[in-house]
Amino acid sequence: MEKRILCYTDFSENAQNAIDYAIQLYDKQTCTFYFLNAFQADADASDIEALIPDLENDIYISEKKTSEAGLNKIIQTIASNSKNNKHSYKMISSYNALLFALKEAIKTNAIDLLVIGAKNALDDQENKNIPTLDIMEYITECSILAVPRDFKFCSLKEIVLPVNYEEVLHETSFLELLNLANLYNTEVQILHIKKEHNLDDNQLENKTKLEHIFKGLTCNFHSLERMNVNKGIISFVENERCNLIAFIGEQSNYIGNDLPKPLLKELDTHLSLPVWLINTIGLK
Repeated sequence: MEKRILCYTDFSENAQNAIDYAIQLYDKQTCTFYFLNAFQADADASDIEALIPDLENDIYISEKKTSEAGLNKIIQTIASNSKNNKHSYKMISSYNALLFALKEAIKTNAIDLLVIGAKNALDDQENKNIPTLDIMEYITECSILAVPRDFKFCSLKEIVLPVNYEEVLHETSFLELLNLANLYNTEVQILHIKKEHNLDDNQLENKTKLEHIFKGLTCNFHSLERMNVNKGIISFVENERCNLIAFIGEQSNYIGNDLPKPLLKELDTHLSLPVWLINTIGLK
């Protein structure tokens, strides 16, 4: 089944690194990659003004040409370096505010996965690009993969999956993870940081469901006690040979308020791993 992947680029090295990672990660799968660049003719334009381009405006014409030329260059470079007949590439040059552009592209092209280069609120303070966390809060229609700067794809030996065992677990929520893990014969490390002394009956039942869901894969269950959740995850991945941290959307409250905020805020300073937020809207 074809996977439809949207890669946002501002033509930075950070964005290109995320694109390269995604292409290698899905090397064995049939994919259409959409490369999106969002631009505005007036940097101070409101979100409403950004939706209405003046096609005769010289700045608009110049920015549009720059956007399309940059996207064409990305596709040409990838095509010349890769002969993967499983992949096809399309470009989207959008005169729009970034978050609007992402929403529109995801809906119009039935996107399965959004790939972004990880940025936090402290990065490039003079740059008006949207921080990673804001994008992950705003985009809920598809899964999101945030790739830290300079992280290069080499393998997918281990995926860490933090869980709390409290929510009802649906096998459909794990399909994306299962497909990727099967593709690479990946070990899945399920991590629970215990706040309780013992798991209650509901948690034990959900743990058993997880054992069934991951049957057939190499899957290990870990528990850490009396430890801050974020520090626990960071400590765990630093001592393992993990390549990716995955969060199931419905489990994300385990980390913070609505999304894994504290973890993502420390992405560039404490972690060197991609974070994969698997949104499950419409799967059940």
